[in-house]
Amino acid sequence: MDRSRFRKSALAAIAAFCLVAACGAMPPPRSDTVFAAVPNGTTMDEVRERLGKPDEEMAFRGTRTVSWSYFYYDTWGFYAEESLTFDESGRLVGKFSKRVGYGGSGKT
Repeated sequence: MDRSRFRKSALAAIAAFCLVAACGAMPPPRSDTVFAAVPNGTTMDEVRERLGKPDEEMAFRGTRTVSWSYFYYDTWGFYAEESLTFDESGRLVGKFSKRVGYGGSGKT
């Protein structure tokens, strides 16, 4: 086998490995069902493993909590935000979902 052919085969093998590794590391698609399966008491590390990196993070000094937001399309197809709140020990203490840009503005 000449060098050129060997390089192409090696690059193809590396690309295939990277693709498989990336797919295995991807969090599940975001949905109401996925968020509902995350119980209070779950650690930040466990949430990050299940859901991936949050889209937004915000710390609240007064309550010593941190909020992580994930954006997704809910069961009915509306763009929504799932907000997860962690206490100072890094455990999930609450969550809620709201639709983004829908209702309340008086516009249709």
